Amino acid sequence: MVAAENFVSELDAKNQLSIQRVVAALGEGLGKEGVEVADALRMALKGAIELAEVAALWITDCDDLEMKLSLAEQCGDGARQCRRLSARLAALGVVGYDPRDGGYSKLFAFLRSLQTPEERASAGYVAGKALSIARLTALGDFCEDKGDAESAHLMGVEILDEERRYYEEGKRMLIAVTTTEESQARARRSAYRTLELAGETVEPLQLRKSLGKRR
Repeated sequence: MVAAENFVSELDAKNQLSIQRVVAALGEGLGKEGVEVADALRMALKGAIELAEVAALWITDCDDLEMKLSLAEQCGDGARQCRRLSARLAALGVVGYDPRDGGYSKLFAFLRSLQTPEERASAGYVAGKALSIARLTALGDFCEDKGDAESAHLMGVEILDEERRYYEEGKRMLIAVTTTEESQARARRSAYRTLELAGETVEPLQLRKSLGKRR
């Protein structure tokens, strides 16, 4: 068994390789679908509501005080993110979009099923937030290329900075709970499955489903 610090560092490095592939596929899919800025905002909004709901579901049976408080903060930040994204959509003429339209993703279902601190820290924080950072960067760059600096800053700077904070917190929490071979194995499996499901969400059919009905 490797030391917890080394385990988390190695896991994070492997995650980044998978995340690069997911984001590359996302960029290719966005180009093929002819997505506009409003669509990118809707994708970010759908991701934000799912992550906020997962955090809310985890709070109730979370024994660790640091994680419980962090999850509570995520709920508040997630709600504010949804408000800001919705306001930006409204400014672009898209009113009344409900990010729950089309149902929830398989990734949401997987995350809500996780029970142990190491699974939640690994999937929800280390892998999940690293993925969120990469996606927001890609969506922000997309909006910048489309000439919408305000939407680009919202996703690629403001919300991204909040996600980065939780990513860093998650690495510290994961180090604290991966002190055995069993806990490291659970953390590794949950991260792998998280990124596997994330890859499925950028497949053409799933991408169209996540965008839903355009207005």
